[in-house]
Amino acid sequence: MSRENHSAEPGFDLNTPDGGRSYIANLFKTVLKRHDYRQYIAERLAGDFACTLAQHFERITAERDALQLRLHAADQLIDDFSKACEWSQDDDSGIWNSACGTTWSFHDDGPVENGMNFCHCCGMRLVVDEAEAAAEPIDDWHMNPCKQGHRDVGADGGVAHCYQCGEKIEAATTQEAFERWNSTHPAAESAES
Repeated sequence: MSRENHSAEPGFDLNTPDGGRSYIANLFKTVLKRHDYRQYIAERLAGDFACTLAQHFERITAERDALQLRLHAADQLIDDFSKACEWSQDDDSGIWNSACGTTWSFHDDGPVENGMNFCHCCGMRLVVDEAEAAAEPIDDWHMNPCKQGHRDVGADGGVAHCYQCGEKIEAATTQEAFERWNSTHPAAESAES
């Protein structure tokens, strides 16, 4: 079987490796001469650059959006902690009422004196009503004697009582029990009068 000489163009033997390479090289030269390869390269580079910029823009936009979400979450936490739940004490019962609708009773004093910084119901920062905060605590805790004249009296845990006879007055707070005791028991007459 004879091998035919395939020539695409005169002077190129496609049956040999050198002839094939020469033919391809000549074909590229011809194509490049007919088309402005500089324009092709410039368009290709511009396209690649635009694609790269678009990828970076998408990444930066996603990072910005994620940071914005974190910022909103942090702002919400700040807002939550800056809000306060105001507590006030009912004068009749001594029960403390919160702005969020819960009630609480203390054996002694109020929420601040018992170390409550946050409302146990809504979790907001606890503040005492201005009128309650303005009430001055009693500095002189001197108690009048009981009705039988015993001077061994005291107040603790919302109860003012006599240690000898057991007479007592109960209230929501120790201060209130003390005030009720002194208002219902006359002061002892001094020995000098």
